[in-house]
Amino acid sequence: MTTVHQVFTVRSFRTSKDRDFVKALQIYDAHTHPQVKTDAREIAYWVDRGTHPDGKFYVCGLFISGVLIGFTQFIYLSKERLINFDYFIIEPEKRSAGAFYTFAEEMRSFFAEEALQWDFITAEVAEIDRVNGISRHAQRLTRLFRQLGFCEALVDYRQPLLGLDQADTSIRSVLLILPRVEMESISRQRFLEIINAIYRKHYVQWYSIYPETDAAYRSRITTLSKEIESSVADQDEIKLRGPEREFADPISLKGPPFRGALLYIAKICVSAFAAAAFHVLLRHYPEFGMAWLIGIPASIFVLLVITVSLTDKKQLEAFKMLVSLVSKFFDR
Repeated sequence: MTTVHQVFTVRSFRTSKDRDFVKALQIYDAHTHPQVKTDAREIAYWVDRGTHPDGKFYVCGLFISGVLIGFTQFIYLSKERLINFDYFIIEPEKRSAGAFYTFAEEMRSFFAEEALQWDFITAEVAEIDRVNGISRHAQRLTRLFRQLGFCEALVDYRQPLLGLDQADTSIRSVLLILPRVEMESISRQRFLEIINAIYRKHYVQWYSIYPETDAAYRSRITTLSKEIESSVADQDEIKLRGPEREFADPISLKGPPFRGALLYIAKICVSAFAAAAFHVLLRHYPEFGMAWLIGIPASIFVLLVITVSLTDKKQLEAFKMLVSLVSKFFDR
């Protein structure tokens, strides 16, 4: 018998001299887009510093069976009970949905081991490489995070500059929020508290290591903060676009189990009726009269609508379940 066993591990680095730290930075450097890439020397500085005035900064390696295959960086801000992820990178040849989800669960265990008390986890997804106003990169990452339970804050959000000399790094981004308890919206006050924590306690503090540009950078952050405050001034609650799930919502399972299947069958019957009507028109009205002018477009439209609606996955699965049960009945 052959047995394959993999162990997924998250290990934090305490100093830049820790084993595998340099290799982890190399993974980060090789697979991070230039417009969202922080200077690796700054990361090493904050790891060696070991303290943060408002919380704790973490850089971790992601390992499979003892082999380093990824890099993650985040900050914990205790007052706001907030964890903000900067990077979560897995080497391309090791990337899979299973690895991503497993490491995500390992991160939760890591938070528990570190006794991090949190209410929200946030992550920025920059809309880089936009083509015709759409960033495929942002779409893919946003969907992946939403499958983990993250929600998309429906606001205009920008990633702050990664240093004053990096003018192209202030990018329109998607702000993802994972609330510890399920939420459909977040109060404006709490939302702005999160923004203030990310902008001022993380970004401003990070770049305060450059005294010559500190004041100018703080001014840029103040301007950015005011823009967001102004954009949500008329909203008491900020809408959150809920997470995507691979499986059906448990609440929906409380309804009649075969209602979707019956609706699916009804659509097939209507589709068959429309096809039959089209056939009758072809046989009995060859002179292209008014019946043709009205009936044929109507029949085609009905067929098109039904064909599209038959792609509803939940109804299709219910239909398959019904067919399976009927087959088992006749097999007896």
